[in-house]
This record gives sequence, structure tokens and C-alpha cells, in this order.
Amino acid sequence: PAQAQIVHAGQACVVKEDNISERVYTIREGDTLVLQCLVTGHPRPQVRWTKTAGSASDKFQETSVFNETLRIERIARTQGGRYYCKAENGVGVPAIKSIRVDVQYLDEPVLTVHQTVSDVRGNFYQEKTVFLRCTVNSNPPARFIWKRGSDTLSHSQDNGVDIYEPLYTQGETKVLKLKNLRPQDYASYTCQVSVRNVCGIPDKAVTFWLTNTTAPPALKLSVNETLVVNPGENVTVQCLLTGGDPLPQLQWSHGPGLLPLGALAQGGTLSIPSVQARDSGYYNCTATNNVGNPAKKTVNLLVR
Repeated sequence: PAQAQIVHAGQACVVKEDNISERVYTIREGDTLVLQCLVTGHPRPQVRWTKTAGSASDKFQETSVFNETLRIERIARTQGGRYYCKAENGVGVPAIKSIRVDVQYLDEPVLTVHQTVSDVRGNFYQEKTVFLRCTVNSNPPARFIWKRGSDTLSHSQDNGVDIYEPLYTQGETKVLKLKNLRPQDYASYTCQVSVRNVCGIPDKAVTFWLTNTTAPPALKLSVNETLVVNPGENVTVQCLLTGGDPLPQLQWSHGPGLLPLGALAQGGTLSIPSVQARDSGYYNCTATNNVGNPAKKTVNLLVR
């Protein structure tokens, strides 16, 4: 009868036996996975690799690999999961072995800032609270370290700060809350994320300078929100920043498709040469600087 055994020949970080005697093969995203199914038996068994669903976007379920070596170049996170090697030669029951592939990664963290101001004690002064939110996608789960300047922050050392994990968030998130803002709170803040160097993945960090001028973006348009033009005209619309610190990034988009061919969006200026009826529709200018919510203005272009 057929017998099978899975061995690895790729860029593994760790191969360990799980407590339920299943083997787990840990690999860094982007590396090459090579698994071999060593089979014995007479007549020579047919080998087939299959996979259980790791994620809906994975195409491997519909296909199977009919040779002994399974090779995946630049493995992606969606390709993690359990891989089965089935060997059969028509004598006795087929041999089936499995191995679980765990793909490890750490994305760049994203830091966003939200500020609230509340009146205190009969409007004599205002109390400002700032929330710095750091989000990252990783496997295994990341550990977060918050720093002000080069000093690590914790609630036990500074009762002006709270660090907590909000409910209902996408990815992994830690919030640093600065309560009743004090002068020393205007500083640089760094969110450092770590997967403890698994697979040699280094820590990553993102830094934000909080100042007394930090503000969400604000916009205005150089034209009315509905713009009526004749076919063949050159159209230029400017999206002007009226606020935002740090300096917001501006982006033009056209719902629902792409910008027309020949259209040029440079910073806040959108130009469409020799406009045609098919270019009609809504054009959105969005300003983002990771403070508060993005600002958005929309122009309805009518070509007729």
C-alpha cells in the first residue's frame, strides 16, 4: 500500500510539531514555500496536493497539484492554511498526510488623531482631549509600545495618559488617550509595533508630532458644486486647502470609475482637456492628514 511523508525544503522559520501531532510550518510572507510529499509503495502511488479553505480569495481550492513537490513563490497571507498530500496506488486505503502553513507578516502601522474639546466649569476654560489611534495588521498579533519622544509611556507612570484597546475595530488597535491636554503633551508620539522578531521580522513604527495647531483638513472649491460646460472645452477645477496641520494630501477621484483619459490631477488641480459628454459625473476631491476625518468636496460636471 501507499505511504506518505511531508518534508519541507523552503524558507521555513520554524517547523514544529503541534500538540495534536500535526506539523506546523511557519514562513514569512513573500518567501518561497516548498513542500515535498515523499511516497513509497508498489505500484508507484499517484500524489495529489489539496488545501482546505484558508481564505475565499485563494485560488488553490479549485486546483490540485499532481506532483510530489508543492512550490509557492512569494507566498501571501491568504495562502496560509492546511495542505494535504494524498498518495494512492489502488492497493489498500490511500495515505493522507497534512501540514499547517502559518504565514507571518507585520504591516506598516497607521496612526490617526482625534481631538475633542469640552467646556468645563461654566465655560471658564476648555478641556482638550486627544486620542492617538494606532492600527496594524499582523500575524502573530502585534505588541504595541507608545512613546513620547524617546520615553515609553504607561498609565502607571503618567496619570495624564490612558492606553486601551477599543472595542469593534478592524485589525489590531491601541489607543493612547491624552486627558485634559497639558503643555508637555505637545510632543512627538511614536507607536512601535512588534511581533517579537518572529521569522526575523523587524519592529515597525510610525511617529506623529502633536502641536497646538494640529487640525483636521478643510477644503473649498474654485467652482460651484455643479459645473455646466460645452463639449470640447478645457475644464480646470481647483480644490483649495483652507485648513489642516500637518499639511493634508489631496486626491481627486471620479465615481464610480477612473478619471477620464487625458485628465490630469496634480495636487489640488484637476484638468480635463477637450471634455466630452462621457466625462460627465461626480468628481471628488479628498484631503487627508490622519487628523480627524478626511475632508471631501464634490463637483457635479455636466457636459452638454
